[in-house]
Amino acid sequence: MEGLIAINGNITAPDAAVVPAMDRGLLYGDGVFEVFVAFADKILDLEQHLTRLRSSAAALEFEIPWSDAELTFELEELVRRVQAPKKYIRLAVTRGSGLSLKLPAGGRPNKYVYCLPANVESAKVYREGLSLKRMIKAGATRGAAPKTGNYLTSVLGVAKAQKEGFDEILWTNAEGEVTEAATANIFFLSRQGDQVHFVTPPAQSGILLGITRATLIDLMRNAGIPVHEQMIFADELPRFDEAFLCSTVRGLVPVAAIDKHRLHSAREGSVFRQIERLYLTWVATQVGHRVDWSSGKSL
Repeated sequence: MEGLIAINGNITAPDAAVVPAMDRGLLYGDGVFEVFVAFADKILDLEQHLTRLRSSAAALEFEIPWSDAELTFELEELVRRVQAPKKYIRLAVTRGSGLSLKLPAGGRPNKYVYCLPANVESAKVYREGLSLKRMIKAGATRGAAPKTGNYLTSVLGVAKAQKEGFDEILWTNAEGEVTEAATANIFFLSRQGDQVHFVTPPAQSGILLGITRATLIDLMRNAGIPVHEQMIFADELPRFDEAFLCSTVRGLVPVAAIDKHRLHSAREGSVFRQIERLYLTWVATQVGHRVDWSSGKSL
């Protein structure tokens, strides 16, 4: 496998990397992580991801001992050394090592930095969109969720959705509020006569506050496009005729269907396509040139 992984500062090839057997992230999912994307050597939204990493660690009641400057240096060094037009970066920090459920006293966290060539998403996904299967997420809590390493619920949910012929899941909480997809936030287009605005579920519905989500909200508001954070209930879904997912590595992906409800997000001339162009223009300003989102190649 191409790429590099640094474990507590020791850089190695992915196939040679070894996780400490007593790592609490491995044993209990006791850790936090962030995923970044880089085009050439530019990491998007770096500062915002590091801020959320610390917020997630605080929610789990442990501190990250490395400064943002130290983490940035290590991330950028690996990005510089991996030759790929688009790179997937994962920074994971676990509480440390220890077999007992009792929290270790005075232990030092373990740090893992992955830098790999990003998977090339099929152009068909961006052209035609994804189909989502609605499911209830058991045990979902209110408020913004920390980004921990425990994604088993989503792993099993996606597997179930794909067995039923769907691409992805769309979670709702026990009260029937739409929350998010497996690893992405969601936006819907709402129309009232000739007026259109976007809506996206709020933190209180129980979502991960995505970094790309926040960037998009800022971009849309600065462009004069109305966007609101509000509760969205499952029985409202038929009134929407466009929707899209957003995440760090996938970027913006149109939604073609939710259960049996068809949407028109992927068509040429859709409002989604305008938002897509707005976002890709912002990416170009960050990177210094336009890129093909799927492959990372310069345009």
